[in-house]
Amino acid sequence: MEFTFSTVRLYLQADFAPVVSVFVLIAFIKTNVSFSDKINRTFILISIALLLLTISDNLRFFASNQPHPTNLRYISTGCGYILRPTILYLLTFITARHRSKKTTLMVIPLIFCVILSVISIFRIGNGIMFYFSDDNECVRGPFGFFSHILSTFYAFQIIYYSFRNYSHNKSEPIVVIVMVVAALFATVLEHSFDYDFVLSQTLISSIVFYYFFLLTQTYKRDTLTGLLNRRCFYLEINHLLKEPMILLSMDLNNLKYYNDTLGHAAGDRALITVTEIMNDIFIKHAKVYRTGGDEFMAIFTKQDIKFVEALVEDFQAALNATEYRVACGVAQYTPDDNIEKVITLSDERMYSHKVKLKNSESFKKI
Repeated sequence: MEFTFSTVRLYLQADFAPVVSVFVLIAFIKTNVSFSDKINRTFILISIALLLLTISDNLRFFASNQPHPTNLRYISTGCGYILRPTILYLLTFITARHRSKKTTLMVIPLIFCVILSVISIFRIGNGIMFYFSDDNECVRGPFGFFSHILSTFYAFQIIYYSFRNYSHNKSEPIVVIVMVVAALFATVLEHSFDYDFVLSQTLISSIVFYYFFLLTQTYKRDTLTGLLNRRCFYLEINHLLKEPMILLSMDLNNLKYYNDTLGHAAGDRALITVTEIMNDIFIKHAKVYRTGGDEFMAIFTKQDIKFVEALVEDFQAALNATEYRVACGVAQYTPDDNIEKVITLSDERMYSHKVKLKNSESFKKI
């Protein structure tokens, strides 16, 4: 194959939309302030790796159609073996973003993969990972599938970390699983049916979608606590009007005291601490929302009132190990009830509990 107008036209048809998507992603990343600098940098690195993978796939496709193996064939193939697991490795940092301690040991097999690929590129050791026959056919060495195995390992790590994020976002594991399945299917198409460019384009589409999925989640969630916001609460309520549900109103006592007397850092620490306990107790059974400065709501759809009241008791018991107190009020909704009255009832019961807490504990008055 020679570089002709038809060849260039083929590459443009195959790569134009994916490459434009990557540049659009980079533009959004550079103008977005919704994520931390570390997350943005990781997405930028992933974008660069995607562009390099697209280039290497094109060069590999061109070189594979030559009558004899060339240096370009070795370089492009080796780069593909390096870039695919590298992209998935970087994605683990995105899905593991909520972990306070992230392991760096997972980079060790990637370094080993890079070494094996470089050895094969320079044709040392008779192609320990890959080499090419005289008629330009790819032959796998003893570590020929190491890059694929490593990519699969990172893919399962991505799924694992996404499930660790379940308390923050129940939709993320579904999105991640779809991405990983699509990538694995693309890999099968490339290696079993000789499809070209499928994996790189699948990775580009998936990662662009994943970025914008995470971006939309930032507008649904409270920045400090990670809980769904007030708007989401009322949207969810409107979706559930034809179903029975139980509403739990919660209010953190004395947030104003913490902010005004001890400083806003103390107030933030109080909010984060009680949110973590809410997640531990309620998140498996309900959706929890931060609806105001010190106000929270939870919606239960599959539990009875006694079960919810028992969870509230567990919540109060867990709070006893801290300096914080949260007033709670429970109200039950059935279809045809006035939802605003039910919300008001749960709030009234919460305020009644708040008064009892203030009378029984030596808290500062708000």
